[in-house]
Amino acid sequence: MRRLLLAVLACNPLFATASTTPAAIVAAFWKASSHAPGVPADADRLQQLFRSDALVVGGRYQDGRPVFKSITANEFIAAQRQARPYGFYECEVVREVRQYDRFATVYSVVETRRDPTAAKADYAGVNSIQLYRDETGWKIVSLYYHVEKPGAPIPLDGGKTGACLEA
Repeated sequence: MRRLLLAVLACNPLFATASTTPAAIVAAFWKASSHAPGVPADADRLQQLFRSDALVVGGRYQDGRPVFKSITANEFIAAQRQARPYGFYECEVVREVRQYDRFATVYSVVETRRDPTAAKADYAGVNSIQLYRDETGWKIVSLYYHVEKPGAPIPLDGGKTGACLEA
């Protein structure tokens, strides 16, 4: 009976995060964020990956001027529940994980394409993802993204454009 209970718990995605790594959580985030045209992101999976008090903040350039935005993870996830007419495919090409005890930070460079077979990304961004491991496993505490500045490419430091990383 005990073996059956352990097997059920191990297969349940709500409990499976306890044994995953920060890298696996980040890879799951990019996968859950990606979607085909007319289909929303996997918002239920995103909800599992974030702490309830997490933040999503980021910067980009609009008309040559820097723009900064900060929202709660719940607001971010709610927006991901909406289907969009175009595809949105995230391809992580660089990942560096630093971990100490219950804290981890992941530096991640991601290319985004509307068509997953396109040779050139529509845009790229650098991300800093902070995670905390509680009794249920690793959860994202904050995500800071910065979309690539036109004319200033993000260094890939050994990564290769279009070569998506796995967990």
